[in-house]
Amino acid sequence: MALRLEGATLGYRGRPVAHAVDLELPAGGFVGLIGPNASGKSTLLKAMSRVLRPRHGRVTLGGEDLWQLSPMTVARQVATVAQGLPPAFPLLAEELVLMGRLPHLRRFQGEGPRDLAVARRALSLTGTLSLAERSLAELSGGERQRLAIARALAQEPRYLLLDEPTAHLDINYKVELLDLLRRLNRADGVAVLVILHDLNLAALYCDELVLLRAGRVHARGTPEQVLLSSHLEEVYGSRTVISRHPIRGVPQVTLVSGRDEDPAPLQGDGRRVHVVGGGGSAAWLLEALTLAGFAVTAGVLNRGDSDWVLARSLGLEVVEAAPFSPVGDGERARALELMRAAHWVVLADLAVGRGNLPNLQAVRDAMQAGGLVVVVEATPWPQRDFTAGMAAPIYAAIREGAVTTVTDDRAVLRWLNEGARETGHQTAVQEVDQRAERTRGRGR
Repeated sequence: MALRLEGATLGYRGRPVAHAVDLELPAGGFVGLIGPNASGKSTLLKAMSRVLRPRHGRVTLGGEDLWQLSPMTVARQVATVAQGLPPAFPLLAEELVLMGRLPHLRRFQGEGPRDLAVARRALSLTGTLSLAERSLAELSGGERQRLAIARALAQEPRYLLLDEPTAHLDINYKVELLDLLRRLNRADGVAVLVILHDLNLAALYCDELVLLRAGRVHARGTPEQVLLSSHLEEVYGSRTVISRHPIRGVPQVTLVSGRDEDPAPLQGDGRRVHVVGGGGSAAWLLEALTLAGFAVTAGVLNRGDSDWVLARSLGLEVVEAAPFSPVGDGERARALELMRAAHWVVLADLAVGRGNLPNLQAVRDAMQAGGLVVVVEATPWPQRDFTAGMAAPIYAAIREGAVTTVTDDRAVLRWLNEGARETGHQTAVQEVDQRAERTRGRGR
């Protein structure tokens, strides 16, 4: 049994809003509707709750046309929390929630003990039981929002449709509400269709996401399948970085600002930069260099490291080691290969211990082979050396032979875009290009 839109075209006053949409909320499903403003999310919800009749196509509940069923029959199965708040009428909170029992009552029948018990349970579930005897006129927007959800739960629906239910809630209530919806879904089998603007919350709670664009389904599937940077740029027109939630492992979206306090000119032209970081020391560099048009590689990074997560989400080639493991000889050798293939090697402001000391050794070896190394030294070296002094002479050699040492990450972009072109390093850059061309020629 499912609640479905089947080829539904929807609109208002002759203006189409949604076009030939197929959408299914299966029994026991938890589906999130996402998309920018005016993409048709609320319109689809209205159609599935028997408020808006499709111009073409149909809405079905268990295979039956929703518009062939009586409103009361539908209301016993489907409950909706619409966008906006219940009006601040001089009505008691408990009276508002009891309205959810109307589909279960005969005409002129009053509420009985079971109806009162169901309403009280809905109030308790939404954390509003203490408001039962208070007037809506004296309650906050967030309190009235939770009461609207309690009224929907009092219907005891099998399908629960919610239009931006977290819009007026503080972050703690947002999490509490979505935890409640998931609990109702998992324990009681209530199917949930929810419109959310917060993509990260949508990824955390929804089993399936449907991404809308201009009234059409642009993508659907698991959060991993839908929350791709390519999809989000196509639909929202925004650049994003997709990482993983540290506990749940689901995609998490970070918006990349199109403007910056100190924007770097986009002059990377595909030139190769290998970044050596770890522990978040290279996060800004990995993102900024990629967006500036450089071909970025990274490593060696341990799987699960925050720089590793970001590099993988950016689609970069990464030399990786096992979690919490020292860098091995093979990994060091592969990192050295990428460094020698790069126009520049950027050594981030990272902490160095015995486990990642081979990274520093690879940077030194790349430099001795003619590589151009840029060193970021925002923190004095002694504060980052956890090798009991073993790394100090290696770092000193790198710093002495580096083409430049800068004190912040932004200066790396400025130097690569401007300073490198004004110094005598173009010959070395050309040599890297020629080596790469010879390698490609042998490959052909």
